[in-house]
Amino acid sequence: MKKFFGLLLITSLILAVGCKDDEGETPTTKEKTKTDLATEGEWRINGGTIVPSITIDIMGNVITVDDFWDLLAYQGGGTVQDCDKDNLMFLHTDSTVLLDEGPTKCDMNDPQSEDGGLWYFVENETKMKFSSFPFDPTGAPQTLDIETLTASNLDLHMVYEFVDPIKGDTTDHVIKINYVNTK
Repeated sequence: MKKFFGLLLITSLILAVGCKDDEGETPTTKEKTKTDLATEGEWRINGGTIVPSITIDIMGNVITVDDFWDLLAYQGGGTVQDCDKDNLMFLHTDSTVLLDEGPTKCDMNDPQSEDGGLWYFVENETKMKFSSFPFDPTGAPQTLDIETLTASNLDLHMVYEFVDPIKGDTTDHVIKINYVNTK
């Protein structure tokens, strides 16, 4: 009987020490993948730059475009309004893109959201490829380099070939776009 109680006491002490060691450990959190970061966002363009700036001479009136919003306005033949700047882009795990008008709509007759094509990572997740990049003035397929991808920021850049509508000259420019996660 003494042997039984001795074994029971030793077993209890071993279990108590083993459990006590587990209490001090913090559970490990799984590091988020690039797919997790991209798809957990409600991405809104915060701004963008064009390097070098695009210069157009229209009958002596020289226009310089060095801001992403100005390029969209120029390509669209008007201005970019605040209701355009709050639009959102959702990247889904099934590689679809959903475009949303955001909190304010410029035209109440426009749908709140629409299909934005497909997206996926390429080149060891250093680039994102879009079947129809939603913020390219031409809507063409684009592959963009990823500069930053965190839970709060997505910085992309792409080479943009600009064709001067007056002279027909072609120049290459780098467009850098900064997105913020509004979620």
